Amino acid sequence: MIDIINPVSEKKLYSIEEASDADIFAAFAKARLASDELYGSTVQERTRDILRVIQYLQDNEERLLDRIVEESGRSRGDAMLSDMVQMLEDCHWLVENAARVLADEKVPTPITLFGKKSHIYHEARGVVLVISPWNLPLAIAGTAALFAFAAGNAVIIKPSEQTPMKGIFEEISKLSPLLSQAITVVYGSGETAQKLIAQRPDFISFTGSVRTGKKILTQAAPLVIPVIAELGSKDAMIVCDDADIDRAVGAAAWGNMHNSGQSCTAIERLYVQSGIYDEFVRRLKAAFEKVTLGTGPDHDMGAITTPFQMDIIDGQIRDAREKGADIICGGEPAGHGGYKPTIVLNVTDKMRLATEETFGPVVPVYAFGTVEEVVRLHNQCDFGLSTSVWTTDPAIADHITRAVVTGCVNINNVMLTEGNANLPFGGVKYSGYGRMKGAEGLLGMTRSKAVLVDNTRGKPEPNWYPYSQEKLSLMSRLMRAVTSPAGPGKLFALARVGLALDSLLKKDSELDT
Repeated sequence: MIDIINPVSEKKLYSIEEASDADIFAAFAKARLASDELYGSTVQERTRDILRVIQYLQDNEERLLDRIVEESGRSRGDAMLSDMVQMLEDCHWLVENAARVLADEKVPTPITLFGKKSHIYHEARGVVLVISPWNLPLAIAGTAALFAFAAGNAVIIKPSEQTPMKGIFEEISKLSPLLSQAITVVYGSGETAQKLIAQRPDFISFTGSVRTGKKILTQAAPLVIPVIAELGSKDAMIVCDDADIDRAVGAAAWGNMHNSGQSCTAIERLYVQSGIYDEFVRRLKAAFEKVTLGTGPDHDMGAITTPFQMDIIDGQIRDAREKGADIICGGEPAGHGGYKPTIVLNVTDKMRLATEETFGPVVPVYAFGTVEEVVRLHNQCDFGLSTSVWTTDPAIADHITRAVVTGCVNINNVMLTEGNANLPFGGVKYSGYGRMKGAEGLLGMTRSKAVLVDNTRGKPEPNWYPYSQEKLSLMSRLMRAVTSPAGPGKLFALARVGLALDSLLKKDSELDT
């Protein structure tokens, strides 16, 4: 049994039972059968069921917020923004766009294949295993599962054992017969995840730490299971001299402390140009000190969800302090599961705070001189999920956006690319690969099938046997004609080669007869 603990009160909420081998076998048997059933469903039928999920989320808003807050210790505002609003918007996007994105595509066919037609079919992968994290227990698992379902897959959800939201995804699955077939929930620890992967799902969607992600990739690789991995990060905010300081300070405070810093796109590296550095730090300190801690609707920042995460945060601060960093506010636990908003100056690369993901309300602030310098500093990091760029000069914004190595860029805002379901979300380097959301994310839940249709009757193809010097010569002429500049001459050359090839094929056919 695994006890689920409220991180604020430290009281037990309930327990979940680690899945047995029989539970895992049964889950996959159900999912394989459901995959066959879903093959006969239409995307319109599946999106109608996603409308039911939208209604469920709206009807149960307060109850779901209660569950999120008590299991994660987050403030109610954070729970609303990151879980409820995000999942609702992702569902709406699927309803409005899934049929268009998943429709069969007709694509051009080259002149060398004259008379043929080419198509791409986007087909379900089969059984998708969703392994979700503890920081956004509803939205991350729910969005991944419903993107997979919209594409026609059966889904097995393995929630985090820290915030499993027991019973919620089961309620969602009962909203329709198709959802009931398609969605299965399996509870347990990392050992359960390993056993699920060993059953060889057709696809894995994982969100979590780099350490756990590497374990999953190591196990999945010999089984040739494709994986989309959204891993950790140490996201940067770059503030140029000409930025709107007040707005940038507000963004930095929220961007670092939203969800108590327990967000993959939280600001963990703050680069400020030297001309405004001192003023920016002064205002940022004042903003940090105004933040209220608690889980109610009037509180800004909640608790650190897990004890091991608190240990990571506190360990990085102790290391930075011992190695000479200046902590100008915060730097210690706040009680009731929280950690005080913390600003750290004079951070060097020898400190863990500079190189490791913190996942807490702590931000080191660095000064930079030129755009070239800050791009270099940014790209030295081993992570690359999301970056925030602040300047009133569109040319500088575009230059930095193209130069930084990252998956997402917010210009004069922070953490909002993941709030637009039209945009693909994912990172580079140790932040993972693959994309969720948007057309790219939805198509990632499918296999592309290339289809070529030929209605030719009774005629051989030029590339078929027999080969001859004459045929090879005509093929060479055809290639030169195809790659020649467009115009009447090209059309004339293609027509001449085509007629010659047709005549040769007729002769070969007569000889065969």
